[in-house]
Amino acid sequence: MSSPRQNGVQTSCEPCRRSKLRCDYSTPTCQRCLRRGKSDVCVYHPSPMTRSWYSDPVSSPHTPASSDNNWDKKIQSVPPPGSSRLTSYSGVSSEIDEHLNEIFAPLATLEHGGTGSSPKQVQLGARLLLTLFGNLSFYETITENRSDNSPEGCVVGQQLVRMIFRALKDNHKLLANGQDAEDRYYENLLGWSQKLFAETSQSIEVGPSTTPEEYLRCVSNRWEGIALVFSVAGQGALLEREWKSVSQSVAAAPADQRSLGVFAATASDACLQLCDGSGVIHDPLGWLLYQHTHLLTLIYGNNDYRAWRALSQLSTVVFSLGLNQAKVNARMPFFLVELRKRLMAGAYIMDKQLATCLGRPPQIIWRYCDVQLPLDLRYDEILADPATRDAATNRLDATGWNSQGIIQTAQWMRVSLLVSSIREQILELSLSRCVDDLARKTKQVSDNSRKTWDELPGFLRWRPGSASSGDSGSLLIPLYLDFLYNDFLLARLLVKRLQTEADSLINVSQAILGTVLELIGRELASGTGTCSIGWNASSFGIPAAGVLAIELLRQRDGSSRPTPSTLRRPEAIQNLSVFASYLQFVVFPHEGNYEICQRARRILGRILNQILSPNPPPFPSRLPADAVVADWLNGESILLDDGTNLLEWIESRLE
Repeated sequence: MSSPRQNGVQTSCEPCRRSKLRCDYSTPTCQRCLRRGKSDVCVYHPSPMTRSWYSDPVSSPHTPASSDNNWDKKIQSVPPPGSSRLTSYSGVSSEIDEHLNEIFAPLATLEHGGTGSSPKQVQLGARLLLTLFGNLSFYETITENRSDNSPEGCVVGQQLVRMIFRALKDNHKLLANGQDAEDRYYENLLGWSQKLFAETSQSIEVGPSTTPEEYLRCVSNRWEGIALVFSVAGQGALLEREWKSVSQSVAAAPADQRSLGVFAATASDACLQLCDGSGVIHDPLGWLLYQHTHLLTLIYGNNDYRAWRALSQLSTVVFSLGLNQAKVNARMPFFLVELRKRLMAGAYIMDKQLATCLGRPPQIIWRYCDVQLPLDLRYDEILADPATRDAATNRLDATGWNSQGIIQTAQWMRVSLLVSSIREQILELSLSRCVDDLARKTKQVSDNSRKTWDELPGFLRWRPGSASSGDSGSLLIPLYLDFLYNDFLLARLLVKRLQTEADSLINVSQAILGTVLELIGRELASGTGTCSIGWNASSFGIPAAGVLAIELLRQRDGSSRPTPSTLRRPEAIQNLSVFASYLQFVVFPHEGNYEICQRARRILGRILNQILSPNPPPFPSRLPADAVVADWLNGESILLDDGTNLLEWIESRLE
């Protein structure tokens, strides 16, 4: 029976109340609604005359399980008047179309703090499931485009994602098949939404014999698993280099891959809010936050606050799980132990990457962590049966590297973790207000970086002119650039603080820019390219190009400081010209760093015009002595001696 109102009268269900028909007050569905086929909208509201528009139950879309409608049309919505925009952690709603806000409008009123789920939350969950299952085949297709070569692929690999998709498809068959399944489809989704809340509120029990398949089937029955699918689908869309061919081959594909990425981030964020009420923190939540943070960097770039804010949630989870400690639970299966190492390493690496880009103190500090290097194993070997796994671990040397010299993706995470520990030392020197004996401490960090490089296995130490296949070069050259960039940051720090090592800064900038051009050339020559082209161009190439461009301007301006003999002027001009032309097409418009790269391209082009012009317009005043160390392509201003902003002057005067 329904609950009585304050006046003692039983509350009619919404369809009966609106139609002014007698209700029998049965729960969960009255008999009249069952006969009329309205069981999916048969809800009881305790105060029907005081509710606002967002309390309305979702109208049943009656979408068959095998529907092949367009991606946009599969998203059903209730268009309320004057609806507010989505309230979410990531704040991504500013780029969502109206129909997405209508879907997720109930998020604005979610109640947190309790372990139970409210009717609004259950209805929102059903909407999310409706969207997921309506596009499940398409999402599965685009997630195959994610490469285990990428950092997110080292934490949540493609094989793990496939297992979750397989479990979801099995669950969907149970929902979509059976008697009256089509008519009761949305009602079944509401029921499964309630089941997901119940599962999410409980921890996943594991033992030494727990298999990856068993564990991931549990994950697929939780909101963390649903959100993980949305996140990896968004990444797959944004990392796809040939979206036009994908959108033409799949009827459900939207024309704009960025809109799909934004939608995926919003859906993932909605699931995160649904997880909040449970208060349960476990490994799948860490996987989700890692993927969600990476998705935000793909959409908005590394300099956007939304990724940094999501990273703070990830750091909270890894510390809450105790991943910063080396203690191993004896009851934990091997695959989960290894995935925990990868999650901790991935979070630490991402923290240093974003902290370096933003010039902020890191959120995960090495001195409070006992971070272990993940084993040099393929992802399928981690999830394999014990015999296959043991055979793979026996091929590792005492330090965890594979002893056969095989280049594979786990090495990216191991090397990047070592580099990130050095990057943290550089950040500490750079961000501290006062550092005693800076030159000595900088040399110690530099020596540590070189020692780390020298201790890597020989097959991982790429050098300019090294012969390597396209695949191995794509993996090894960025690792080499990471170590070069350590030298760049240290030299820039010394020039900025002590006005020394200017020649070292010029030298390493030329080396970085030349290496970035070689990497881009290899990628383009392969005929396919990779999703990392834009990342390498913006993270390594732009800072180095900025130093060289300003140094060339100083020479042209006749600065008081003598021209460094180490600057190879013709080579620098040629490389800057090629790099500026690459920026026009290697970074796609949907990528988060696109605007930064295009601004860099415009300014570099105008600086080159100034350098090569026989009669360039004179500067209003002289360049400051520390102009060469300004990170101007990432937003830092360069003021001439009279206060003129150099970049604004260049953009307004030089054509």
